[in-house]
This record gives sequence, structure tokens and C-alpha cells, in this order.
Amino acid sequence: MRSVPAACCWGLVLAAGLWAERADAAADSAYRDQLIAEAEVRGLAATRQWRALLFSAPDLLGSGRTGIVDNPGFYLDENGKTDLEAELRATIAAFFAPLPADGADAHPQCRKVARYRWLKDTLGFDASRLPEHRCPGFEAWIGEVNPGTLSLIFPAAYLNNPSSMFGHTLIRIDPPGQPKGAQLTSYTIHFAADHQGEQGAVFAVKGLAGGYRGYFSLIPYYDKVSQYSDIENRDIWEYELTFTRDEISRMLELLWELNEQPIDYYFFTTNCSYVLLALINGARPELQLLDRFPLYAVPVDTIRAVVDEPGLLRRAVFRPSARTRIAHLQAGLSPADQRLALALTTGEVDADAPAITALREADRAAVLELAAAYLLYLRNTGAMTRPEMAPRALALLRERSRIAAPPADQPADQPADQPADQAAGQAAGQAAGASDDSLVRPDEGHDPGRLAGGFGMTGKRTFAEVSVRAVYHDSLDPPAGFVDGASIELGSLTLRQYGSGYPLIEELTVIAIQSLTPRDEIFRPLSWQTRIGLDRWRKDGDDTGESVASLAAAAGPAWRLGGGIIASAQIGGALLGSARWPQERIFDAGPSVDLIYRATPDWTLHASAGQRTVVGSDQVALAFGAGLGQGFRLDRNLSLRLEAGVRNDGGKSYTEWSSALDWYF
Repeated sequence: MRSVPAACCWGLVLAAGLWAERADAAADSAYRDQLIAEAEVRGLAATRQWRALLFSAPDLLGSGRTGIVDNPGFYLDENGKTDLEAELRATIAAFFAPLPADGADAHPQCRKVARYRWLKDTLGFDASRLPEHRCPGFEAWIGEVNPGTLSLIFPAAYLNNPSSMFGHTLIRIDPPGQPKGAQLTSYTIHFAADHQGEQGAVFAVKGLAGGYRGYFSLIPYYDKVSQYSDIENRDIWEYELTFTRDEISRMLELLWELNEQPIDYYFFTTNCSYVLLALINGARPELQLLDRFPLYAVPVDTIRAVVDEPGLLRRAVFRPSARTRIAHLQAGLSPADQRLALALTTGEVDADAPAITALREADRAAVLELAAAYLLYLRNTGAMTRPEMAPRALALLRERSRIAAPPADQPADQPADQPADQAAGQAAGQAAGASDDSLVRPDEGHDPGRLAGGFGMTGKRTFAEVSVRAVYHDSLDPPAGFVDGASIELGSLTLRQYGSGYPLIEELTVIAIQSLTPRDEIFRPLSWQTRIGLDRWRKDGDDTGESVASLAAAAGPAWRLGGGIIASAQIGGALLGSARWPQERIFDAGPSVDLIYRATPDWTLHASAGQRTVVGSDQVALAFGAGLGQGFRLDRNLSLRLEAGVRNDGGKSYTEWSSALDWYF
């Protein structure tokens, strides 16, 4: 018999290998096309689940949907940001890619693990035709996080910084079976702008204009508690949600896909809270959370959107800040005893000095505890070094340990049906002198937008008035859920019509901030206010008036007079501009006083008076005004406002009163 040449044998083997490879490729291609066709027939690209996986939000004009992730690397199709069907086709095709040389974690099945697992469950992938790759990096990561329960974290506004009312949100992931009190070691999901240390006006302008990119990070909860509660004086609300472990795992799968993927940061739209809302929506897509914020997203509104969902909130826990805990300690002491505590922290008085030992045992214990708490506060805020603080704190605690009196900072006589942590927060707030409704959760306050309509009289002329405000809160709005004495308004416009004339702009506010933070024996903050806007100035009550732009600021002390009253005296000035500039008005300056009285949870009064010297290039005039406003809460998002006063804008004095029904949205 003739033998077959070796070259011929190798040729047959090679041909068979090529034929098998082509057959496998054809089979892969056929199965890929089958899956894509099935996905299209079932309309998966239009489902809420697929939209959630792509962080897809409605376009402003309703013309379609666009992903909020801005890095092209997040998408597998070049048009995937706006074309959900193209991204679905590209995603399914990518799952058939060969295993890369640098390991399975670089394969699309692992890089897009949230998409892969949903599509696998939905389309029922055949493992013999689409082999599944293990993802060791992802498995190790999610094992370390160990998801059990999910809480939405909201650091509330803090004193002397009204802009903090816009807030910030975090997501905390607690392991299953975690003991109470161990949450500080849990991981939190955090989204923030990479501002590279820029602060102040630069940060504000770039934040508004989308000048920063935001990134996700996973950090221990104790880091954020230290920042917000111990340093920034912000009480923290923890909203534990009823998401299942499977839902939380889906959310974490989506977070894994977003690793190092930037999102353009805008202060009012794609901010920290909005982006975290998109992540939560991945856990339960039927909520359609992003669709509720087509124009802007105020952080507390995003909290409200979640907790208002029936059955989604398991419980809300209040974590008081260091400042709140100190206020609770202050409430049980006289001003003289508070001054003693302050002297202990400065070293002017020793812990065993006669002035301390002469106190009643309970008062002595409370003074020592207040001094120790304030020392720790000074250390945490950087106002005192550790070497300076430690010996004084040790001496105070040593002396306190010799006193048998129970701790003075325990909440007393709380309603039995309240969670203990929340009750403690209420006790602290009441101790600080605030009215009961100041401890309403931030999400239970009124909505940020406001539309108002009403009528009134200037001099002897009647008018009709309508106003609209984008955000957020002023002194006559329902106070529940907001910080006493703090207000911030952005984008407010008031139109007024007298008789049969045309409506005129009565007032336009770009931004207005007021912070009336009371001083006490321990804390001595400076209250302040500022405003950029347009007002109508009149020569008398019959004058149509002239629009005058102003850039105003004022500062001075404020005091709590008891019974829900805050009073403040300030000195300020404003740069002015109008059609007659600079003849009549260049700037003004003068004193002002404010008094805010929260008579009941549903009734607030704000009295104010001020005098200004108005300087122009050819004249100097004296202007003044005084008024009393009252706000009556009718419902969470409905209130009645009554205002009356006397004004003089540099001409003749005239009276003015108005009434309006405010609706919040």
C-alpha cells in the first residue's frame, strides 16, 4: 500500500480545524442574531429595566431619552448614549467575545455584569452556546461589601449656612445581621464633583455650568459621620428602605459597571442626589425615579421621591450632630453655669476649683459634661490641637467619674411610640429652644417650588399679584423641617397689576440668603444676609415706580429670646443700579433689625425695619421701611401670607399691604 505523505495529513488536520472554527463562529453568530432578534421582538430596549441599566433619563423636550453617564467608555455602541436599541444589540454581541488575555474581569460579561445578569435571566442564555465566564474581581468586591440592607442618608441643614439646606445624600449598605450601633463601619456609596480643591465663587460658577466631573466612591460611614456630624454640625437622617438583598445586589452590579465612569456634575440637575437616585432606580426600575425630575433636582426632593413610595420606608433614624448634643446639654444649665463650662475648656478654671465644687452634684456633673463635649467639638473642628485638648479633657472626665449623678445628656420623657434615636434628636432640638415642628424630618417639609396669587394695596391703589419661585424657603413659609432663622431663595419673580394697566415686574430675586443664628454663652456666630435682585422703588404711593437692581449684604448678631423668638440687628449696604444711575442711586447703607416669632407650628411672624442712606452722584436721600408679615400653614404644601408695612424709597412715605395664597410644588 502507498502511504499518504505527511504534508497531506497535516493539511487535512489544518483544514478540519479551520472548518470547525468557522462552524463554531457561524453557530455563535447564529445564536447571537437569534438573541438580538428575540430582544427586539420583546421590546427589551424600551423596558424600564433596560433604561435603568443605562442611567437613561427623559430629554427635556420629551423627544427621547439620553444616558446621564458622559464617558463614551460606558457605552458599547458609539450611539449608545441616545440609542437604547443600538446599545442593546451591541451589548448582546459583546457577550460572545473571546476571553481576553488579561483575564475574565476584562470581558464584557464582567465589565457589564448588571446588563449580563438581567439579559441572561430575561432571555434564558444557553450556556452551551454562550459560555459564562466567572468574574473573580466582582465576586471578591461584592463579598467584601456584603449587602444586607440599604439606607438613604441625608445630612440636614446646619446653622449659619443656609445653602446647606440643599443638602447631600449618601447610600449606606449594611451587612445582614449587623448589630445595632455597628453601622459606622458599613460602606457608603458617595457621588461628588472632583473640584480639585476649588471653593467659593469659582466652585459655585463651575458647579452651575457643569465645569466638574463627578465620580462614585465607596467609603466607610464613619468618615462621613465625622465630616457632617462632628465637624460641619449637621444632623443626619437615616432612611432605612425595604429593598431586598437581590435588589441591592442589582444596584451594586450597576455601581460596578460605573467604576471610574465620570458624569458631568451640575449643581441643580446631575448633582449627587440625582445620580444616586438613578442608582437606586437600578434596584427597582418600576419606580421610574429619574422621570420625576425633568428640570432640576433638589436633594431633599429626591429623598421625598423615595420615602413617599408606599411600603418603601422601613424606618427613619435621627443621628444628632455634635452641636445638637451640646445644645441639649446647655438647655439644662443656667447662663452662669454655661460660662463656667466655657472657662473649663479654656483652662481659666480647673475642674476641682471652688466655683465648680460648690455646685449641686447634678449641676456639677452637667457642667463637666458640657465642657468635655465642647472640648471634643473644638478638637474635631480643628479649633484646638489634640495635645492642647487631651489633658483638659482627661481632667474633666476624671472629676466627672467621681460624681454619682446620672449623665445629664439623656433624653427625658419621650413618647413611647417613637424610635429611641429619633426621640433623642427631638429632645436635643427642644433643648436648643426650637419649637417641636423643627424636628419634622426634612422630607416632610413643604416642596421647594412656590406659586402664589393674591391682592393688596399700595397707598390708595389696589393691585393683583402673582409670583413664582423655583426654590426653596423663606421666613414666612411653613417652618416644619427647616432650620430656624435660615432661608434661601433662588429664581423668584413677582408680577403686579394696578387697575387696567399692564403687569409690571415688582420684584425679581436671583438669590437671597438670610441666616439668623442665635448667639449663646458657648457659641458666638455672626448672622448675615445677602441678596442679588431687582426691586421697584417709588417716589410715593401713586408712583408707578422704577426698577432698581441691587447687590446687597449685611451682618450682625442674633439672639434667641425664648419662646421661639429670634431677634437680630445688622449693618449692611448695597450697590445699586437703575436707568438713572448714577445720578440718584449708586449705593446705600444703614442698620436693620429682624424679629422672627414662631408662635405655633402653623403660625409664623416676621417683623423687620431698616433705614438706609441712599447716595447718588447729585443727591443723598434717606429711605426706610418697616413691616410685619404673617404666614399661616394650611397644609403641608399650602399656606396663607399676610404682609403690611410702611415704606419710603427716598421720596414720600406710603403704606402697603398684601395677601397671597402660596402653593408649593
